Amino acid sequence: MYQELETYNLVAKLGNLRTIVQLLKAINFKESATCFGSESGLKITVEDSKCIQGSAYISVDVFEVYKLKEDVMFRINLNVLVECLCMFWSSINSHGSSVALQLFYKDKGHPVSVLIEEDGVITDCSLKTQDPDELLVFQVDDVLNQVVLQTELLKDVLSELDLCTDTIELLLSPSAPFFRLTTAGIGGICHIELPHDSELIDSFQCTSTATTTYKVSHIKPAMKALSCANKVSLRTDVCGLLHFQYMVRVDGGHTCYIEYYISPVIDPDE
Repeated sequence: MYQELETYNLVAKLGNLRTIVQLLKAINFKESATCFGSESGLKITVEDSKCIQGSAYISVDVFEVYKLKEDVMFRINLNVLVECLCMFWSSINSHGSSVALQLFYKDKGHPVSVLIEEDGVITDCSLKTQDPDELLVFQVDDVLNQVVLQTELLKDVLSELDLCTDTIELLLSPSAPFFRLTTAGIGGICHIELPHDSELIDSFQCTSTATTTYKVSHIKPAMKALSCANKVSLRTDVCGLLHFQYMVRVDGGHTCYIEYYISPVIDPDE
């Protein structure tokens, strides 16, 4: 089936299935995802209601094989893909087991073929593709505040908050309290302040005080990446757009990135 590889616009191989499983699970908050193949690598993007967008980036250096004739763009059912790949999760975590993945894509209207090789045994999956949806171009141009921190710190903070409420308030300031998260639930109002000079905060750059509210239902998907990332960069702009960039170390000393853009809750009275 794959003897004539020159007929494919995209041929890619990852030596370790763990890499793509971790990245895809971190952005799997909606059924469909749009895939972009370019000379710099592969990008998978998920968007919901034009308010939240998550993307996983796998640079060309991470692939053992990456052949691209021309840029490609297509939509797939992400739930199905993740479900297929997770069938091998126990094997991925088994000592001494080797699980590799290959992707093949021809052109518009053709399926994506996924080959999973485990200790010489090959599993072949074919996923239907659809025309991609038009996605918003989120971009933080005028950065107001930026914090780079270890993911373990953000995990600890979020575990203390009442995330059963509808919204969460983020305050960033060049002066005290510096970095504060607030939720208001049945049990009352909960404030958690992070010391800006903590050893777990690599960088704290705030130019002015800004308090912005976000939907918890938008924040929760962005927290999925905490399980596999080492560091996270948090940025906001003058409009309140929130940008998370997670750094994920993978095999070979390479780094992959997961990004989330989250729009603020707009107060109609303002």
